[in-house]
Amino acid sequence: MDAIPLELRTPNYRATELTGIGYDPTLDRQDPSNVIKVADSYYVWYTQRPAGVEPYASTIYYATSADGISWVDRGQALDRGPTSAWDSFGVITPYVAVAGGRYYLYYTATSDVEPFGTNSTLRHIGVAAADSPEGPWQRIAHAPILSPSPEATSFDSLLVDDTHVIVRGGRYWLYFKGRSPELKPDETKWGLAIADDPAGPFRKNERNPVLGSGHTVCVWPHREGVAALVDNAGPERFTVQYADDGIHFRRAASLAFVHTGCGPYDPDAFADASYGRGISWGVAQERHDGRLYIVRFDCELRAPPEAS
Repeated sequence: MDAIPLELRTPNYRATELTGIGYDPTLDRQDPSNVIKVADSYYVWYTQRPAGVEPYASTIYYATSADGISWVDRGQALDRGPTSAWDSFGVITPYVAVAGGRYYLYYTATSDVEPFGTNSTLRHIGVAAADSPEGPWQRIAHAPILSPSPEATSFDSLLVDDTHVIVRGGRYWLYFKGRSPELKPDETKWGLAIADDPAGPFRKNERNPVLGSGHTVCVWPHREGVAALVDNAGPERFTVQYADDGIHFRRAASLAFVHTGCGPYDPDAFADASYGRGISWGVAQERHDGRLYIVRFDCELRAPPEAS
């Protein structure tokens, strides 16, 4: 097993307020995606809804920025599916991958067939594709690409949620949050599913869960392995984790921060290569006066050029 990279052991985490997608007393914005750069613009996607609306009844919006600080809300990117569809109640927690010149937007969704309940309603993961980060986004097969396990004893028998996708060796590694009905939301674990195509089919890893706790986890390629920033739940809370094989994670460092729903900016994330430089900044969600909004974090978790 390789040593944990030095730059992961000494994170310098700090947060910065943003304009355009920052605090708004009339809205909730949460669960920002990763940040990607296309031409001269940064893009981010996020869950949005009017204040007071059930969080899982949200839809997905997006914003652009020239500097990563001042953002412009560009409107809705993905709406709910049709009545009674698997994604008819809400679409949330976006994440975007780039492959073969196309853009793939992964999201979590629930159905309006029955009233939503945190510990009773199944959650699935779907994907939509577009030729531009501006959309329009077309659902692929109009069906989930990943669903809860049918086995009642599985860690993900109630939900699969909060997707992060990276490329390793030409394959698509989808990390997801999983939980069973008897557990609380802060008792979620993290699993992995892998596919040869960004639209799937995805096959769950035999060693799941790969991380034993973490309500949300920010994942990125780092050197030859995978790094993860774990937020505020469970034994791994407020830590940086590293796995040289992308599966066997070990603690690299502890962090004193309270932001959740993190998404990294990593220009190497979707390159079909065996080496990732890591991240130096990203986005996360913050709360003020009961409203959720998006902030930027800088963490300096990027490997030096000579390391490659």
